[in-house]
Amino acid sequence: MLRFTSSATSLLSQSPAIARSSSTSSQSAVHHLATTRTLSKRRINTKKPLFFSGANRNARDLVANQKPVGTPAKDSIEKARNELLDKLGSNSSGPTSSATSSISAAAEAAAARNSALPHGKVFTVRPITSWIDKLANQHGSPTGTHNPASNITSPSSPPEPGKKYNKRDLVLKTMQDSYTEIILPFKTDKALLEEYINVGGSLRHGKIMEDLDALAGAISYKHADDGKTDSSPLTIVTASVDRIDLLKPLGVCDLRLSGHVTYVGYSSMEIFMKMEEISEDKPGHHGDTILVARFTMVARDALTGKAAQVNPMLLQNDTEKKLFQMGEDHKAKKRLATDSALTKRPPTQEERFLIHDLYLNYSQYDDPQSKTKKPDDVEWLADTKMSAIHIMQPQDRNIHDKIFGGYLMRLAYELAFCNASVFISSRPTFLALDEISFRKPVPIGTFLALDSQIVYAEGGDHHSFQVMVKADVLDVKKGSRETTNTFWFTFTDPIKGTPKVMPRTYAESMLYLEGKRRRMLGSQLAGLNRKNLGLQK
Repeated sequence: MLRFTSSATSLLSQSPAIARSSSTSSQSAVHHLATTRTLSKRRINTKKPLFFSGANRNARDLVANQKPVGTPAKDSIEKARNELLDKLGSNSSGPTSSATSSISAAAEAAAARNSALPHGKVFTVRPITSWIDKLANQHGSPTGTHNPASNITSPSSPPEPGKKYNKRDLVLKTMQDSYTEIILPFKTDKALLEEYINVGGSLRHGKIMEDLDALAGAISYKHADDGKTDSSPLTIVTASVDRIDLLKPLGVCDLRLSGHVTYVGYSSMEIFMKMEEISEDKPGHHGDTILVARFTMVARDALTGKAAQVNPMLLQNDTEKKLFQMGEDHKAKKRLATDSALTKRPPTQEERFLIHDLYLNYSQYDDPQSKTKKPDDVEWLADTKMSAIHIMQPQDRNIHDKIFGGYLMRLAYELAFCNASVFISSRPTFLALDEISFRKPVPIGTFLALDSQIVYAEGGDHHSFQVMVKADVLDVKKGSRETTNTFWFTFTDPIKGTPKVMPRTYAESMLYLEGKRRRMLGSQLAGLNRKNLGLQK
């Protein structure tokens, strides 16, 4: 089962700055997880009345103390829903035969047991309304009614038509206020392990990336919340994944994912998260850190679409001041990297010399008059491509009815892994995900074209290499193709050195230089993370 807590705990395993609360966490709800064929139970523990669920993209989030929905509206929506199911050829005859209804019953039961929760909110980036009910609303049911699937409201829900909202108050928040952790008990929960395990018997990195994105969104909504149910709603989205570093191999064990806000700007928030092993002998002990990640989230006013100011932060000690300063430094470095990007400025003098050296190398292999043959351990950069196309289905949407960013990361990672495996002819080891920006949302129903390429590999005794994945949204109705993300992954061959990739055009040389820049900068950032956060190497 999954366990969520929101008691204050330090993300710095060696620092007591953000101490765990001694209060006993109260059990707040029983979640029913709708999988493809079955429903499995997940339990959530929370000290505070505000919590979230999002470790699995099929999870539904429950919250208590909501007023029941009006019967006429509910009946009307249910009727429209059943009519739509008939049109779609479904054999479902009513709510009792659907997974959504089972979840709804669980939600209502949990609500009845938890009347002590005052806010009645759930912090999540996952949808709390089923897609079939959403379609039913679009096919004749009353607008502006409450979610028929369950008595659930969320601060991340879209604004209700006709409802009047009050101006959002700014509340001074601490780092502890947004702290949240997820327990993944893979050792004892075989159903959970079945969702995450890969063919080799270890855990799927792509699934963990989904969890990180969901956790970052929930933490952001928790920090931005002002404690009122009638405040103007916010839309919070992932602006960028600044860095994900895997510090040690990811095996099958009980894991703790935790995180909190470490920096705030006007509308932006930096979320720091880490994943730790949980010892079987010492469940409450913070074990080895396996992974660290930083995400940048931004808030928009859901009514106007403009940037919305988020709650300011109260720094309580020197450790928190250091974390906040690190956030400011990261923001400045990103701004500098953007200004010096190869799309804006020419390569440096050193990089121009490198391009010329590459030209001299590849020209001797590319010249038909030359008798020098390309070595077997040299690959043309153009020959390292791999592509895939996916239909964007409603099951992978977020609370704003766009495709969930964590799902996009998983798809990109899995394609990059496949390409890396072909490149080294063996199973690669994932090291890091470099900075990516989410330029545009991905609508439901579009096609996502993923194009992967090995862009940097020094070859010889070097084991690591860079894989780029470009994500384009294809809209067949408009006949358009727009790039929404570019992902940069670092892999390594743990056994032997890798082949060397060789560009032979100026455009390919720019990709090579970009990959080299990211690899060098990534190595520095990974080292700084370990040093500044006191993590094991």
